[in-house]
Amino acid sequence: MSAEQDDQEYIHIDVLVCPLCGEANRCSYAEGHPHSECWCNRATFPEGVFDRIPAEQRRKSCICQRCLDDYADKSQPKEEPHS
Repeated sequence: MSAEQDDQEYIHIDVLVCPLCGEANRCSYAEGHPHSECWCNRATFPEGVFDRIPAEQRRKSCICQRCLDDYADKSQPKEEPHS
């Protein structure tokens, strides 16, 4: 092992856990099912949602539907009450 490898911090990434909340992400693909069966194929991902995932976990572990829904709710423009 090189000195450079000794200095690197290794992070265990569980593909079945949401990198944002730490709960199960219910990823069918990671569980060994066809990707087409995953809930995310029917979901819309707002711009910026993936920026919340730590860089070392992007494209390695899926966010869960609850975190996606929470982000989508917070990113919606607030409606002004009509007077």
